[in-house]
Amino acid sequence: VASRARGKDDRPAYTHVFDAQRAALDEAFATFRARHQDPQHAGHAQAQAVAERLTSFASANADWLEKDSLFEALSEEHTTDDFRQWPGAASSREAHHATTIERYSLTQLIAHEQHDELRRTARTLGLKLFGDLQVGISARDMWSRRSLFLPGYLMGAPPSRTNPDGQPWSYPVLDPAQYMPTLGATKESGVLRFMRARIGKLLAEFDGIRLDHPHGLVCPWVYRADDPDALHAVQTGARLFDSPSLAGHEGLAAYAIPRREQLNADASTPRYADGWVASLSEAQVASYSALFDVVVEHARENGRSISDIVCEVLSTQPYPLARVMERFGLGRFRVTQKANLENPADVYRTENAKPRDWIMVGNHDTKPIWLLVDSWARDGSLPAQAQYLAARLARETERAVFAQSLVEHPNRVAEAKLADLFTGGVKNVMVFFPDLFGMTDIYNMPGVVNEANWTLRVSPTYESDYAERLASRSAFNIPRTLATAMRARAPEPTDAQLDLIARLETLGARLAGAA
Repeated sequence: VASRARGKDDRPAYTHVFDAQRAALDEAFATFRARHQDPQHAGHAQAQAVAERLTSFASANADWLEKDSLFEALSEEHTTDDFRQWPGAASSREAHHATTIERYSLTQLIAHEQHDELRRTARTLGLKLFGDLQVGISARDMWSRRSLFLPGYLMGAPPSRTNPDGQPWSYPVLDPAQYMPTLGATKESGVLRFMRARIGKLLAEFDGIRLDHPHGLVCPWVYRADDPDALHAVQTGARLFDSPSLAGHEGLAAYAIPRREQLNADASTPRYADGWVASLSEAQVASYSALFDVVVEHARENGRSISDIVCEVLSTQPYPLARVMERFGLGRFRVTQKANLENPADVYRTENAKPRDWIMVGNHDTKPIWLLVDSWARDGSLPAQAQYLAARLARETERAVFAQSLVEHPNRVAEAKLADLFTGGVKNVMVFFPDLFGMTDIYNMPGVVNEANWTLRVSPTYESDYAERLASRSAFNIPRTLATAMRARAPEPTDAQLDLIARLETLGARLAGAA
């Protein structure tokens, strides 16, 4: 920590952290080996206890640890973890890799024990930890489990409302013949064994699962791996199971679930559109759900409820995915800052959210609301936002005055946007940390690779920063916002509701320094 170069405190110094962490782990491993190999050393008994824990850990996690540790050793040997560049790499353990393999295993033991401690601490605070089931496959698994993947295709994100160009992720595609019962797969097929192991590990270490881009489990967007222009390839890709007769992707017909007449396959409907598939039978929905079933079954077997599964559905929810999620009563994400105020049926409008959904003003891929209201003020769209929020939050006789106050004070639009989250009866409200703390830096610009992306964090001075921003109405004043939402939900409040609203407003004023 002391050797870290000073910079912005709200940005982690990742390069320094990785180097310093590696140095500390190397030192810990060297100390462990020296003490364990010398019975006369004063720390031998302690090292022996660590060795016993390591043996137990390695035995319990052999399925992935042996493969991953060898991958680590070969990555060091060839100075890259891109296994495609390895010249004739060894495929089995060798004596000269033993030290690297043991060091990697000890590192994993430390990481897992510290994670267990974090989880115990979170539980004492009444918190749950959710693990991310990434849509992609790690380089380690790509190397060690190559037989699981469909040749000739990669997975990406199709063109969408929020990313018109699409994204060529270069992720491998799981082979449908190894998990689709209609293609002859059994419960012992390779992909299903892999998925059960993956889900089982997550559920053993987390209280819930967030499904990253769940269309990747149900109807992945795939593109040809032999196209030298990856962006062109992803833009002309196809849904793996939705292409019974698509030029350029004739080989996908073998995996098609709907028939041609079940598609909206005309010139006005792009193949990536959510409505490309028009209808499905229950049996067809069950086919799409083959991998999703593994997630749900394991969750239930491990004592989790369906609410412990979160589906990160943002701008893409193809019809097959919607049907699979409905099958289990799961909702989607509703990002209200993206709402099209000219379209009453828009999926991001609060009034269209269902109780099972997750609703939020923004997330990791969007601008903080405090930055966004400034752009709305500059481009002239602030009055429309104010009118919409007034209709959501104020009585009819008070809407004009309410809307005018929002236009005159743009930060109040941000506060009203947050209050709107609590008006529709949605059970799951998510607030991303910049929206909570009044930050204006962007966490992630989708599709952009640079040193600033994904590095924003809460500043060490967050308490004083938050207090200052509350005083200027430029941070999420939770009690005052909840009072606004309660008034909107209870236009004729009971005495108990009036009392609660008054107490929330008093607390909100105190937090803002006005009381």
